[in-house]
Amino acid sequence: MTDTDQPEPDEDTSTDPVPEPDPEPAPPESEPAQPESATEEKEAGAKEAGDKPEKDEEGGIRQAQEQAVDPENAREWAQFASQMDTAMKAMLGLGAGGFVGTGGTANFFLGDTSVGQVGDRYPGGHGRSVDMRVRSGVVAAEVLEQIEQSYVEPAGYRELKYLLEQRQLVFIQARSGTGRTMTALHLLAGVCAEGVHKLDPDVELKTLSAKTFKPAHGYLLESLDPAQAAEFRAFHAERLGQLMRDNGSMMVVIVDESVRLPLHEIGDLVVTDFGRVKPELLLRRHVEWGLSDAGDSAGPDVLSRPEVKEIVAQLTEEVPPRELAKLGELLVEVANERLSLDVVRERYSRASEAGIAEWFDAQQDCEQRAFVIALAVFNDEPVQLVSTAATLLADRFRELEIPDPADRTRDVFAVQLSWRVEQARAELVSEMEDTGFGRVRVRKARFRDDRFPRLVLEQVRAQYTEALDVVTDWLLALGGIDVPQVRIRAGVAAGMLAQYDFVSVYNRIILHWAYSGDKYERRAVVAALQVLGSLPGFDRVVAKLLREWVQRRKDPRLRATAARALGSTTSMSPATALSLLRTASREALRDTSWLATSNTMYCVGESVSDLFVRAEPGQVLRALERWSRDKEYPERRETALLALLMTSRYVEVTVDTSAEPWPVLLWLAEHDEEHRELIVVLFSRMLLTADFMQRGYREMSTWVRRARREPTIVAPLARLLREIGEHSGELDSIHFYLRKWAGDREGPAAASRAVLERFEEKEGQP
Repeated sequence: MTDTDQPEPDEDTSTDPVPEPDPEPAPPESEPAQPESATEEKEAGAKEAGDKPEKDEEGGIRQAQEQAVDPENAREWAQFASQMDTAMKAMLGLGAGGFVGTGGTANFFLGDTSVGQVGDRYPGGHGRSVDMRVRSGVVAAEVLEQIEQSYVEPAGYRELKYLLEQRQLVFIQARSGTGRTMTALHLLAGVCAEGVHKLDPDVELKTLSAKTFKPAHGYLLESLDPAQAAEFRAFHAERLGQLMRDNGSMMVVIVDESVRLPLHEIGDLVVTDFGRVKPELLLRRHVEWGLSDAGDSAGPDVLSRPEVKEIVAQLTEEVPPRELAKLGELLVEVANERLSLDVVRERYSRASEAGIAEWFDAQQDCEQRAFVIALAVFNDEPVQLVSTAATLLADRFRELEIPDPADRTRDVFAVQLSWRVEQARAELVSEMEDTGFGRVRVRKARFRDDRFPRLVLEQVRAQYTEALDVVTDWLLALGGIDVPQVRIRAGVAAGMLAQYDFVSVYNRIILHWAYSGDKYERRAVVAALQVLGSLPGFDRVVAKLLREWVQRRKDPRLRATAARALGSTTSMSPATALSLLRTASREALRDTSWLATSNTMYCVGESVSDLFVRAEPGQVLRALERWSRDKEYPERRETALLALLMTSRYVEVTVDTSAEPWPVLLWLAEHDEEHRELIVVLFSRMLLTADFMQRGYREMSTWVRRARREPTIVAPLARLLREIGEHSGELDSIHFYLRKWAGDREGPAAASRAVLERFEEKEGQP
C-alpha cells in the first residue's frame, strides 16, 4: 500500500514480510511466454526489438474490457472454480468451496458460502460431511448447526468451557487431527449467542483493539505464528481478556503442538489435553447424523453388520476424530448402497500408511512408479491423461537412470493398462463429463483408496530425494501446458508438496510460474496457494506472501498473480482480500506497460467476481462503491467499474420459478433494497465514465436479450433501468437505446419493445 493510500475499514495494514530465502531468488530464466492474445503481439515485438513498450493507459483499459466481455474468458473463469473443486477432492478429499459454471457463467446460490459442505465423490451421495477448513470471516450458522448435530464432548470439555467463560481467552495446544477446530467452534457457538468469526491468520494478537470484537460474538484464531507465541505475555492476555469482558465476547486460539508458548506467563490459559472420546461413540454419532435425512432409502443399522464390527474393533483412541468422521461418512454411503463395504474394509483393515509404503516400494520398475505418481497427481481424471503424464515422467526417470541416449528403447506393448491399474490399486470407471461442447462419456482412472494421492506424494518426498527432484521439474513443466486439468492438478500437487519443504517448492515451482507472466501458469500458482492455504499452519504464510506480492513487489507479474489468487484463498477474510485488491487496483495503472495494466485489472475483476460468489454480495458491492467514488484515484475507479462489468457478465442466479437464470445484479436489485441502491449507484457511475459508457449500455442490451428468453425479467429490468436513468441523469439516453434496440431487426426487438413499454409506463411517454 502506498503512503498516500488510506486503509479501508477493518483493513489489516500489517507488512510483515513473507518468510522466504535470503537472498531473494532472481526471476527464473526461461523461454519467453507466448502472448496471451493477439493484442500482445505489438508489445512482444517491441520487447524483441529492445524498445520499451509505450505506456498507453487507455489501451490497457480497453484491453481489460475486451477480456472482460469475451465469452471464452467467462467460461474459463467458471470452469477454473469447478476444476479446482474436483482437484481438491481428488487430492485431499475436500472441496475448494467453489461453484459449478454453466454456459460461460457461474450459477450463484444466495447465502453465506464462506464455509460450505463438501460434496461426496461417490455418485448419488448426499455430501453431508463438514469441511473444517473454515474460511476467515463469519462462520456460517448451518456449519455450526452441523457441528452441534455430530459433535461428541470429550472428557475434559466441561473444564474447557468453564475456563473460557471465566477468562474469555483460551489457548488449545494440540496436534492437527485431534478435533481441536471442531471443539473450538462447538465451544464458541455454545457460549456466544450472536455468532462466531474466524480471525485472519496473520492478525497481530497482542495489538487487537476493541473495534475487533462485537458483543456476544466468539472469535477463533486457528493458527498462531511461532514468533507471536514467543512474544505473548501475561499483560497482553489480561488486556485482551478485559476488552472481551467489556462486550461479552470470547476467543479461542489454536496452537500447534510444536509451537513453544511462554507457559510461565500464560500457562493458566493453555489447555494441552481436552480429553478423548471413545471411537465407537463418535462413529455412531456421525453415522446417525449422516442417516438422519435418508428416510426409508437407508439400509438397516450398518454398525451392526459383522464386517463393520470387525473394522470398529480395530479402532483405538489414537485414531484422529477427523478419520472417524470420514469412516462414518463412508458407512453412510454403504448403508444407502452407494458404496461397497469392500472399499471401506480395504481402507481401514489393510491399507495402513506403513502398508502403503511397502506397496509403493514393491512397484516393479520406473514405468510403473511413474504411473502411480502420475495417478496421484491426476487421480479421477481421464486415463489417457494419466498415461500421457506418466510417460513424460518415466522419460525423465529414464534420463537419470540410463544416461546413454542410444539405450532408450521402450516396448510400447509390453504392459497392458489393466495390469498397471491393478498394480496401482486403482480402478477404471466410465463417467459423463462436460467438455464445453456437450457431455461425453470418458474413462477415468482413480485409486480405490482416496488417501493414496496424498500418501504416494508423501512417500516419494520422504524416501526418494533424487526422484523428488525429477517430480518437481515434471510438475514445473506441467504447469505451463495449455490444458486446464493439467495446470490445475500440477498446482494442487505443488501446493501439497510445499507443506513439507516450502522454501524449495516456492523457489523452484511457485515463484517460477508467478514470474512467467503466462496466464496458465498463473492459474497453477493460484491452485498451489489455494491448497497450501487450506493446510494447518500455512494460512498465515500464504496471507503474508500475497500481501508481499501486492504491496512491496514492483514486478507487475507477481502483482497480477496475487490479485488473481485473492478471490479464492481461504488464508484471509473477504474484507482483507478486498482491501488488498483495492491496493492492487491503485498500482495497476502505474505499470510502465499497458499490457501489465490490463492483466492486473482483469485479475482484480476475476477475484472480485470470485468473492461475490464465495463471500457476501453486499460486502463486495459496498467495496466497489467506495472504490468508484470521485475522490478515489482514477485507476481505482476504472478497476471497480471493470469488476462490476465482469460480475454482471459472469455470474447468474438460478431461480426456481424461471426457466432461464437471471443476471445476478438484476436479481439482487429486485429482491434486496440495499443491494438495489448500490447497483443503481454503480451503474450510474459506469454510464457517466467516458471509458465505460458504451460498455454499460452494451451490458444493458445483454439483459434485454435475456428478457427475450425469460419474460419474467421484463418488468424488473424496466424498473431498474428507469431508476439508473433517474439517478445518473441519463434517462433520455437509456430511452433512446431501448427505442433503437426495439427497431433493430437483428437484435432482441420484441424483448426491447416489451421492456420499453414498461419503461415508459411511469411518465406516460409516447
